[in-house]
Amino acid sequence: MASFLRGTLKLALFIAVPIAVVLLIIKLMYVDVVTVSHNGMAPTVFAGDEVLMWRGARIDRGDIAVCRHPREPGRFVMARVIGLPTVSIGMERGGIVVGGDPPNVDRRGEVSFEDTTLDSRRTLQWGIEEFGYDRHFIFEDARRPLRVRPIASLDGLYLLGDYRGYAGEDSRTFGTVQASECVGEVFMLLRPGPVSLDAFPRGWFSLLGP
Repeated sequence: MASFLRGTLKLALFIAVPIAVVLLIIKLMYVDVVTVSHNGMAPTVFAGDEVLMWRGARIDRGDIAVCRHPREPGRFVMARVIGLPTVSIGMERGGIVVGGDPPNVDRRGEVSFEDTTLDSRRTLQWGIEEFGYDRHFIFEDARRPLRVRPIASLDGLYLLGDYRGYAGEDSRTFGTVQASECVGEVFMLLRPGPVSLDAFPRGWFSLLGP
């Protein structure tokens, strides 16, 4: 029995050690752990979540980008890339229009959401928004409707939070961001924070989105 346990332990170590080394190399070279500081990207991620960011990734439309704040040195912002350079952005019938095309929005229902960072509870509409092949959750607030200043030709990346009623953490406030100022792309939830909503079951190492 003792020899069997020693053999099993050796096998486990033989498997675990190389995996740990590979993960450590990936962490050191390519991946960072980022803690979400606000609810501007809810319900995709919430304040207190720990997410994995692919460092130095090429940023494209639909990606969740982490970029240097264009107006506040030393600060970073996290939001979804909605518009790319030279594309137009505006509004039509209360919704966003990018390059002349509105996204498809499948509104699923309402949810009561307590934003502890703002000490407020609101009833929000949630749904799934589609831009081409990109699909992601959104929150909409009837009391804080989306407002986007029309731009005929973007001079950088236009970032927009998935929580459309949450202002202050995307391009509606600070304008476009240059791709060179983005340090990576968020691609996975590592560890859920304290926020839990039944409509959005989440766990360790969860993919982000519907």
